[in-house]
Amino acid sequence: MPLYTDSVLPILPLMVFLPFLAVIPIALANERHSHLISLAISAIVFALTIFALYIAWQQGMPALAFTYNWLTQIGVNLSLQFTNLSLILVLMTSIVFLAAAIVNAYFIPKDRKLYGVIFMLVEGGTLGLFLSGNLFLFYVFWEIAEFAMFFIIYAYGGYDRRYAAIKFILYSIAASLLLLIGIMLFYAYAHTFDISALAQSAGTIPAAIQATIMVLLLAAFMIKAPIFPFHNWLPDAHTEAPTTGSMILAGVLLKFGGYGLLLMFLLLPIAANYAPYIAAIFGFSAIYGALVAMRQTHLKRMIAYTSIVDMGIIAIGIAAINHFGTSGAVYGMLAHGLAISLLFLLAGTIDKVYGTLMVDKLKGLAETTPKIVYLFIFGILAAVGLPLTSGFIGDLLIFIGSFSTFGVAGLIPIAAILIVGAYFFWVVEKSFFGIKNKSDAYSLSGRSVVVSSSFLVLFTVLLGIVPLILLSLSTFS
Repeated sequence: MPLYTDSVLPILPLMVFLPFLAVIPIALANERHSHLISLAISAIVFALTIFALYIAWQQGMPALAFTYNWLTQIGVNLSLQFTNLSLILVLMTSIVFLAAAIVNAYFIPKDRKLYGVIFMLVEGGTLGLFLSGNLFLFYVFWEIAEFAMFFIIYAYGGYDRRYAAIKFILYSIAASLLLLIGIMLFYAYAHTFDISALAQSAGTIPAAIQATIMVLLLAAFMIKAPIFPFHNWLPDAHTEAPTTGSMILAGVLLKFGGYGLLLMFLLLPIAANYAPYIAAIFGFSAIYGALVAMRQTHLKRMIAYTSIVDMGIIAIGIAAINHFGTSGAVYGMLAHGLAISLLFLLAGTIDKVYGTLMVDKLKGLAETTPKIVYLFIFGILAAVGLPLTSGFIGDLLIFIGSFSTFGVAGLIPIAAILIVGAYFFWVVEKSFFGIKNKSDAYSLSGRSVVVSSSFLVLFTVLLGIVPLILLSLSTFS
C-alpha cells in the first residue's frame, strides 16, 4: 500500500524528537518548572498521537511516513512510519507517559530536573523504536530507552536499587548484543536495514541463516518481554524502581519484546515452521508466572509476575500468525500497558500512604482509603479481561487466533488468567477489606494520583467499549 508523506506538518519527527529537545529547557529550568515542561511535552505528544490517528482514520493505513537521507552510504535513512503495527503501541506509549508525567512530582521528591531529563529520553527512545522504519533506528532507540531506564532505577529506586539496576542492565546488554548480531546478519544477506524491504526479500536468505537470525532475535525479545526462563530481572527491577519508573517499564518497555516478536514473524518466513514450539514456551511461561505470583508477599512483585503471564499470552497470539492472533496481541499489549500502569501507580500510592507493600501488613485499606482500593480492584478486573475493558478485547482475539492455529491446546493459558485473577481477589479480600490490626494511613496529598488514575481508567473503558476505533485501522493480513 502507498505511504502518504507527512509534508504539511512533520508529525512523526515532532513526536519522536520533542522529548529529546525538551532535555535542554528541563536542564536549565528550576525544579518546579522542569516538571511542568516534561508534563507539557508528554501532553503535546499525546495530542500529536491523537492527530495522527485522525489522519489515519481519514486516509486509511498506513497514513504517515517521514524519511530523511542520513547515512546513505550504508543504506540508512531517518525513516519513521505510522503503520498498522505501530499505531496502537504509539497510542499506548503516549497515554502511559502522560499518566506518569502527571504524578512525577508526587513520587519524585528530589532531583526532579535530572529525573525529567531521563524521563524524556525514555519517552523519545520508546516512540522512536515503535515508529522506526528500519532496523538500524530500531536498535539505536532500543539502546537509548534501555540505558535511560537503567538510570531511573539506579538513581531513584528503593533500598536495593543498585542491585536491581545492574541486574536489569546486564540482561539488557545481553538482549542488545543478540539483537545487534541478528540485525547485522540481516544486513549481510539482504543488504538493507529497511523493514518494508526486508519483509519482501528476507525469504531469499538461506534457511540456515534465517534460523540463526530467528534464534538470536527470539532470545533477545524473550529477555525483554520477558518470557521464562529469561524473566529473572523483572521482579527486582519493579520492586526497586520508583512508581513512575515501574509504570513505564511495565506499561511500555516490556512491549519492546512483544513488538520485536511481531517483526520477527513478519520478516522471517522460517519462523512459521517453529511457531507451535515457540507458542509452547510462551504458554508455559504464562502458567509459570501465574503460579509464582501466588507465592509473593510483596504487592509490587506480585504485580510484576502478572506481566510475565500477560506477555506470555500476548506472545502466543503473535505465534498464532493469523489475523485474530496478531490483532489481539497488539491490542493486548495496549490493554496490558494501561492496566499494569494503573496497578503500579496504585501500589506506589499505597506504599506512600501506608509505608509498606507487604500484603500481610496491609489491613483495612477499604475503610481508610476506599478510592485507592476500588481503583485497584478495577485494575485487577481490567488485567484479567473483564468485558467492557480493553483487556477483554485483547484476550478474546488472542484466544480465537490461538484456537484457530493450535486447537484446544491454544486455550490452556486461560488457566493462567484464572489463577492470577482468583489469587488477586483473595489478597484484596483478605488484606484490603480486613479490619483486624488495621493499617495506619498517612496523609494522601495531591490530586495528581486521582487525575492520572482516572486518565488510565478512561482509556481502558473507552477502548474496551469501542475497540473498532483502533481495530478498524489495524488491518492485519
